[in-house]
Amino acid sequence: MSNIQVFQNSDKEIVKQKASQTLEKVLFENSNKKILLLLSGGSAFSILSSIIQGLSNCITVGVLDERYDLDPKINNFSQLMKTPFYLNAKEKGWKFVDTRIKNNETISDLTLRFEEKLKSWRKNNPDGQIIITQGMGPDGHTAGIMPYPEDKKLFDKLFEDEKNWVVSYDAGDKNKYPQRITATLPFLRIADVSIMFIAGKEKATILNKILSENISNNIFPASIIHEMKKVYLFTDTVIPA
Repeated sequence: MSNIQVFQNSDKEIVKQKASQTLEKVLFENSNKKILLLLSGGSAFSILSSIIQGLSNCITVGVLDERYDLDPKINNFSQLMKTPFYLNAKEKGWKFVDTRIKNNETISDLTLRFEEKLKSWRKNNPDGQIIITQGMGPDGHTAGIMPYPEDKKLFDKLFEDEKNWVVSYDAGDKNKYPQRITATLPFLRIADVSIMFIAGKEKATILNKILSENISNNIFPASIIHEMKKVYLFTDTVIPA
């Protein structure tokens, strides 16, 4: 696991602080470059530092996956906007990939708009750095990529098409928010650095399986970390030696 560095501590607050510090460190180390920073929602928002001093305004911020819902309590970008991190970034003049639903915008329209923003950023910044934060659900999902242990063919069709950096789909009963728009596995593979925050005893068994076994991504999508460039993983779960 040379591409994965694990920090473990039973105190969740210490883990959260370390993850936040590492995110800041990575941003500072790349402050001479254009940065695309995509953030996971849920508990992963909690690692965002409210104050980031000294960074340039060369950062574009968005979410890694989105819930297609007009409710600001559900939409991930709307939730991001409520954080001190967002307010501070806005004051600094950072740019944003806003994935809130526009008037009469279908899920397909939003997916296309989201993907075009990401690909346009890459085209305009071929040497820029893509930095992301990730979480993991109790079912092993990461970003908005749900597990499909029962249908690898469908999973690959949804999430493994090299042409697609963003896809939308109906997750059905796999998640309480079924209408999903998410970055794909090919996109996660090109991310330069990921800060991954996983907390909760209910995630311990799956996390240990992901780290110690060769498990297909359709079973536990978070297994993609073994194929990514650089992952800093922070957890309050006990990792066997």
